[in-house]
Amino acid sequence: MDNKLFDKTIEHVIKYLNESIFFEKYTKSEGLLQSLESRVKIISLVIFIVGSVLSKHILTLLIFNAIALLLAYLSNIPMYQYLKRVYVFIPIFAGLIAIPVMFNIMTPGKDLIVLLNNPHISITYEGVKYAITFTLRVATCVSFAVLIPITTQWNKVTSAMHKLGIPEVVITITNLAYRYIFLLLNFILDMMYSRKSRAIKKLGMVESWKEAGKAIGALFIKTYQMGEETYYAMLSRGYTGEIKHIYMEKITSKDILFLASSIIITILLVLFDRGVV
Repeated sequence: MDNKLFDKTIEHVIKYLNESIFFEKYTKSEGLLQSLESRVKIISLVIFIVGSVLSKHILTLLIFNAIALLLAYLSNIPMYQYLKRVYVFIPIFAGLIAIPVMFNIMTPGKDLIVLLNNPHISITYEGVKYAITFTLRVATCVSFAVLIPITTQWNKVTSAMHKLGIPEVVITITNLAYRYIFLLLNFILDMMYSRKSRAIKKLGMVESWKEAGKAIGALFIKTYQMGEETYYAMLSRGYTGEIKHIYMEKITSKDILFLASSIIITILLVLFDRGVV
C-alpha cells in the first residue's frame, strides 16, 4: 500500500490519542467548571446550548460565544488548543453544509453577487446572513458541549447522567463506546504498523485503495467480535442491565449560584434576541 496512506492514518490516530490524553488532564485542574458539581455543570452548559439554539441574531450568538470563551479561560484551559478544537473543523464543516442556502434558489432576497442572468442565479444577502448565523450557532453549541468532557472526568459524567434520570441502556452504550474506542484505535495502529512492515514496494492507487478496503473490513469484523465478547464477558460476571454508580459529589451554594446565573443570563439573552429587552 502507498506509504502516504499508512503514514497519514498512523499520524491521525496518534494525534487523536494524544489530544484525548492531553485534555483528560484538565479535568483535574483547578478551575471554575472543575470545581462545580457535575450535574449542575452539565445542566448549566445544556441551558447555554439551548439558548444558543433559540437565538436568531449574530450579536446574541457572539455574546454566547464570549461566555463560552470566558468559562474556558476561568477553567484554566489553554485557549489555543480550545479554539483549535472548537472553531476550526466543525464550523468549516457547518459552513460547507450552509453554502447552498446562500443562493437565491434556496433563499430569495437582495442580490449580492449575480452568477448567471438567464436563468437568474445569485448569492443573496439573506442567504449569506443565514449561512453565517447557522455556522456561528453550530460553533457556539459545540463550544459549550466541549467544555463538559474537558472539565469533567468520564466516570463523573456517567454518574451524573444516571442521577439525572438518563436511561441506563443509553449510559451503558455511551460508556462502552467511549472506553473501547481507544482499544480500537490501538488495534488500528497495530494493523497499520504490521501491514507497513510487510510492504515491499509502493503500490498503485487502485491497489492501495483495495488494501485500505480490506483493512476497513477487518476492523469492522474485529469490532463486531469484540462487541460480542464484551457482552458475554459482562453476562458471565453477573451483568443484569444495571450498573451501580458511585456518586460522592454534593451540591453547594456555589453550584446553585452558578446554575441560577446561567438560567438568568440565558433568559435575558434570548429575550434580547427576540427584541423584548
